Amino acid sequence: MSKKLDNKDTGISAKREIAEHKIVLENDEIIVTHWVFNPGEQTGWHLHELDYMPIQLSTGKLMFEFPDGSTKEIDYVPKTTSLVKAPLEHNAINSSDEQVVALEIEFKK
Repeated sequence: MSKKLDNKDTGISAKREIAEHKIVLENDEIIVTHWVFNPGEQTGWHLHELDYMPIQLSTGKLMFEFPDGSTKEIDYVPKTTSLVKAPLEHNAINSSDEQVVALEIEFKK
């Protein structure tokens, strides 16, 4: 599971709510987390130490903040996915006015 970086949750990110999330499966090979982001909610700053695959289950937008100050906004399209290589540090924020839902599958090494 990704490592929470509490020391980075300052300023605006300290005031945002954390999105609802629950581990729905964990075994020797994977961790599957179900995420539900209401508008304005975030993951909080965290470090992915494992490669992972997000599966988009809804429409909406997530904005990703990175340590260098850059951002990237992703338009969610249901039933799409990608593979993200670790390590990756970021905060993800629902930047839309609708609920964003995703599964995140982390691959244990």
